Order: sequence, then C-alpha cells, then structure tokens
Amino acid sequence: MAKTLSFTDTSPQTVKIGDTTTSFTLICGNDNVATDLTKATSITVKLGNASGYLKSATVDPASLTDPTTGQVTVNFNADLMTSLTAGSYAIEVWVVDPTGTSIYPSDGSTGFTITNNIQSANGSVITTITFDDFVKELNKAASTIDKGDKGDDGLSAYQVAVSNGYHGSQTDWLASLVGPKGNKGDDATVNVVTQAQYDALTDKTGLYVIQG
Repeated sequence: MAKTLSFTDTSPQTVKIGDTTTSFTLICGNDNVATDLTKATSITVKLGNASGYLKSATVDPASLTDPTTGQVTVNFNADLMTSLTAGSYAIEVWVVDPTGTSIYPSDGSTGFTITNNIQSANGSVITTITFDDFVKELNKAASTIDKGDKGDDGLSAYQVAVSNGYHGSQTDWLASLVGPKGNKGDDATVNVVTQAQYDALTDKTGLYVIQG
C-alpha cells in the first residue's frame, strides 16, 4: 500500500515569515486511510525544497491527541522558521515503530508555502511639497550650477536680411527701411460752443472749446 500524507480539512498550508504560532496538522495514511500511530517510538518532520533537505523537527509521540487518527501536528516555532525564506517547500513525516521506519508520503512529498510578511518588502512614500517650497528648492539648485561659457554673438538685422537673399550694401539696406513721406493732414477744426450746446451733441468727435 502507498503511504500518503495530507493536510486535515482545517489545517493551514501557508505560514508567513515571522509567524511562530502557526501549526500544520497532517494525516499519515496508507492509501489515504489513517495510520494508527499508537506504537510509534519517534516521529520526525523533515522539510526541504527544490535544492534538497533543509531541516527537521521532532514530534513527541506522547503529545498526539489521538494516535489512531494518524494525525501529526507540526508547530512552526522560532527554531523551525529560522533561516527559512519565502517560497515553496516539501514536507515528510518519518515514523519509527517496532516494525521499522515509515516515510510519509512514499511517492513524492507534500507541499506547503512560506510567504513574506508586510515588513519583508520596503514600501515607497510619496513626498508632497508646496509650490513655494518647490520654487525655493529649484532656485537653490540653480544657484549651484556653474555658469556656462558665453555664447557667440547673434547675427545683425542686416546679416539676417543677407542670409534671406538681400543683395546690396548695408547703407542701401538701411535706406530701404525708410518709407516715403506721407500726405499733409487736414488742419484741425476748433468748435466754440456753450455748455448747453455741447451737452446736446450726439457726436462729440472733434475739438470743442466751451465758452464760460
């Protein structure tokens, strides 16, 4: 018959790093029928992972609540959790009785998981800053920046005109900027009116002198 090892329906199958109060309850069986552990003289729980065997813990046969149920409780105390990191693990139960040593399960191993707690990874805190403080810090940072070399002088307006296709001397170019003289404007008309006449006007455009 194949030796089997399974968790009870109420047993956890995961423990967090730093948790030293969690316990797993496993059932040693033959073809999934509970094995009577009444005659067991020693019980050892062995842990391993993909790299191989890691460590073990002993279970006192006298501590079994009901040996006939094949149930073995493994306490993940500080000693057992030491040096174990987050990941997937395998567990076996070795039982010694007058007939010899039985290893559960006989095919492969039963798995459990160790996970990180919230302190296992560092979180990120978002820093807030007021606009005035931001400007102050920006100005402070800018004051520490070395002044760069003076840049080359830019092109004059005449040089820009030449680069855009103007042909002629600078004197001719300056002369071309002067427009023709405009026509003489009309003489201004001064209107002499009384205050009452001015108030009655609907269009007050122009120059008015109000008689006193």
